[in-house]
Amino acid sequence: MRPHRVRAFTLIELLVVLVILSLIFFIVTPNFFSSVNPQKTKQFMMNLQGTLEYLSEKAILQSKVYLFTFDLDEREYRFTVSEEGNPTGETKDKYLAPRSFPPHLTVESIKTVPGGLVTEGELTVPFTPNGMLFSFEIALEDWVLTGDSVSGRIRALKRTGTR
Repeated sequence: MRPHRVRAFTLIELLVVLVILSLIFFIVTPNFFSSVNPQKTKQFMMNLQGTLEYLSEKAILQSKVYLFTFDLDEREYRFTVSEEGNPTGETKDKYLAPRSFPPHLTVESIKTVPGGLVTEGELTVPFTPNGMLFSFEIALEDWVLTGDSVSGRIRALKRTGTR
């Protein structure tokens, strides 16, 4: 009688399969998480809209000119105040601290009136004590943040026809 052989995978075969599955996982995972980012983009846009509305109200209530600067090269935005005795324009308000925008976010375009299209460098929008601001439009992926000089209204809108 012949001894019965048990068929099984070798350790090398199991390791090769494990490496292949790991590679597939690392290739598929970023694509999965990029489809989750629209929620993060929405949260970022809503926070930025709220911060700019706060800035507008603060400029009116304190009768000061505040500047919103969006820096494309550094991927950040910051706020400064124009006031006597503060040459750097630093704001002590924790809600107006400089912030970077999320790494997953792509800035498609920034427009301002007057000024036009900005593709590099900085865009600065003043918020005045009488509630006036320059019209601006910041397009980030499938969202647009707009500031209307006529109404003083700031809105974050999801573009139609996108995800």
